[in-house]
This record gives sequence, structure tokens and C-alpha cells, in this order.
Amino acid sequence: MISLSATSFNFNGVVIGHSATQTLHITNTGNAPLTLSSVSLKSSQFALTGPSLPRTILPAQKVDYALTFEPSLAGSASASVQITSNASSAPASVSLAGVAEKSFAAVQVSPSAISFGNLKVQTTATQNVTLKNTGDINITISGVTVAGAGFGYSSLSPGHSLTPNQSVTFQIWFRPQSSGSAAGQVSILSSNLATPASISVSGAGVTSGPTSSPAAQRSVALSWGPSAGSVAGYRVYRDDGSGYSPLSAIVPDLTYTDSSVVSGSTYRYVVTAVDSAGDESVYSNEATAVIPTS
Repeated sequence: MISLSATSFNFNGVVIGHSATQTLHITNTGNAPLTLSSVSLKSSQFALTGPSLPRTILPAQKVDYALTFEPSLAGSASASVQITSNASSAPASVSLAGVAEKSFAAVQVSPSAISFGNLKVQTTATQNVTLKNTGDINITISGVTVAGAGFGYSSLSPGHSLTPNQSVTFQIWFRPQSSGSAAGQVSILSSNLATPASISVSGAGVTSGPTSSPAAQRSVALSWGPSAGSVAGYRVYRDDGSGYSPLSAIVPDLTYTDSSVVSGSTYRYVVTAVDSAGDESVYSNEATAVIPTS
């Protein structure tokens, strides 16, 4: 006798260019050898792989076939696997169904607006920005443009690629050359995006009074013990009330200073150890910093 692990498989929500696989188990539940003559599938969007045929399956034994949905067109798709054997119930069939979705590119920038406040002319303040790939395809940065006098960026180069759910943290700085208000925009370009991702920036140059922005007036110094294993470095994460996000690239030392804090805010920090393959450990114990208002 022949027994199938399922007579239908449903593949929902597979993005074009990606694939999903499920396994069909064919079991001999009888007392005599079961001979599979053919296991066939005719489809351009589904694929079947497994042991060669014909094949004899002894009682209580099974063979596995991988069923893969790899869509090339958006919408619903269906197919059928036909199984022939010497079982009394042969032939048998397995129905396949799937829904293919169009791929999309999207990024999230946090924060989306930065105010540097008043800053003494010819001094520099820096704030961190996190760019996260929230789509389902890889995003490659093709360029970064800066509009506005005195603003700039660092630690984000054209050609940098982000896989889905991957983030990168970079810096935006303000160095006023003269007194007065300034405003601008930093735009992140990618051929995958319909419109650039942008961050609004503002600040003011002064010749007296406050010598730095609120974000630059204070800092949090972090330190931690070494990992017991072999590591390439450490990565610092910060939670400002909206969840943890990476604050740094890989740090080779056991210390890090966060100079992008804002007076009156509370921050929580954790650290992970990163090995040479890029794999990260679980979060360390949490540290909390309360930034005074004055």
C-alpha cells in the first residue's frame, strides 16, 4: 500500500525571484515491496527533485521528494504531481498551489529629521542615522547627495549593499561656516528605489552662546568585558524608546562613546560579540543611561 504525507501543498506569498520548498513523503504501509514507476510534474513554476526511478520501497520504509515553488509570474499558480506504482490504489496524485507576489524595494531611515540646534561657527557636531532595508530584495547604495551649506555625511559609501532586514549606521555632521540658520537634505540614492530616501537636516551657526547642539553637549561612555570566544569585534545597540537598533559598526575595542544623546532622554544599551564570519552573539546585559536636562 502507498501512503502520502499530504495530497495537497499550498505555497502562499512567495516573492518572484525567490523560492519555497516543502517535502512529500511517500511511505509503503503495506506488507509487500512497493515499486514506484514514476513521480512526474509538468510545470514552469513548480519543480520536483528526489530519488531516481523506478525505485522499490520496502514495507515501513519511505522516500522523500522536494516540491519547490519558484514563481516567475505574479498571481496564482497550480500544478499536479502524478505518482504511478504497483499499489492497488495507483495512480495517486498531489495537488500544488501557490501565490506569487511582486518583489518590492523599500528602506527606512531613522531618524528622518535631525536638528543640530545652535552650534559655534567652525565647530562640528555629529549624529548617527540608521538605514534599514525593509523590502524583500537587496538594496545597493548608488550614491549620497547633500544639499545645504555646512552639512555632510560619513561611513556610507556607494556600492554598499543591504539584504532584506539588514541595517547600516552612518553619520551626518554639521559644521557651520558662518552665523545664521541653515537647512538641507541628505538623500540616499539606489536604482532599486523609486524615490531617494532622505533625511531633513537643520541647524544654526552662532559666534557666541551655546557652543554645541544638545546632542553634542553630552555623551555616554560604555565599556564591557571581553568575550570568552574568538571575536572580530563588538557591535553596540541602543534603544531610545522605539526598540534596539545598531549604533556602531564593528568595534575592535572594549569601549564605545555615544556622543549623539539628547538631554532629558533615557537610553538603553546592549552589546554583541561578532566573529570573523559576521555572526553575532545574543545581547549582553542591558545598561541604562539617563541624560540630565542641564
